[in-house]
Amino acid sequence: MNDTNSINQETCKLCGLCAEVCPMKIMIKKGAGGISFRQDRLPLCMKCGQSMAICPTQSFIVKGLSYAKDFFEMSDPIAPDIVFFNLIATRRAIRNFKDRPVPKELLEKIVQAMTFAPPGFTPIKTEITVIQDTEIIRKALPYMIKVYDGLVKAMNNPIARLFIRQNVGSAKYKTIKNHVVPLMKSRLPELKLGVEDTITRYAPAMILFHADRNEENHETDIHIALTYGFLAAHVLGLGGSAMDLIPPAIQNNRELKRMFSIPEGNMVVGSMILGYPKYRYQRGIKRELKSVSWI
Repeated sequence: MNDTNSINQETCKLCGLCAEVCPMKIMIKKGAGGISFRQDRLPLCMKCGQSMAICPTQSFIVKGLSYAKDFFEMSDPIAPDIVFFNLIATRRAIRNFKDRPVPKELLEKIVQAMTFAPPGFTPIKTEITVIQDTEIIRKALPYMIKVYDGLVKAMNNPIARLFIRQNVGSAKYKTIKNHVVPLMKSRLPELKLGVEDTITRYAPAMILFHADRNEENHETDIHIALTYGFLAAHVLGLGGSAMDLIPPAIQNNRELKRMFSIPEGNMVVGSMILGYPKYRYQRGIKRELKSVSWI
């Protein structure tokens, strides 16, 4: 028996749009005979909301989703393409910030933007921690420095180096060896003296992205949410940057996990530093993909 999806036969207009957009093709339109469910595919329902979002009469129901609570009416028309391309072309990674706190209402808007990020499949696994207290970020920095100081020393030890490679995998090991360690060797003296901040960049605010390490597909979902957050920050007059140095530091330090209230069993995958840009860029940067193939 189908206790997940249902259709209000009294209001359904038999347009078949629900069946068209369902990614799992759970429904079949049988002409004037209505819409029927494929019993063998019902367990595959991801509760993505596609069929409910497109139904013109709100006749399609997925258990656990509500038209009043989980959906909103789309505005029309959609913004011209020039607005979108100008948005993505003018966004820059910002690492220099004004000494000015970020209002909570702007951070809330960025979080709201992330709720629109499409997941690979439901349920949503992404969890975030918003740090609006600049003092906490400053207190965390010495612990992060300690982690990287230990990494540099470990990479000088052949046995520890082998263990690191086995633990993180070949690709991440190359990044650590060729980029992270050389960077830290040159920056750690100033970091320890407190005259430089290569890790958090004196940012007034920060957002951490984490999820249960055993959840499926959580890293992809987090990267998509991070992108939505960047674009929202740009629209709101803020600047931000993904700081790949921050998540590993938190993962490898219990005090940092406690400081940022990361749940036990969760893995910090991404981070975003935020603030008002200190400088205004005069031009964008053109980049080329490694390759583009047309078939």
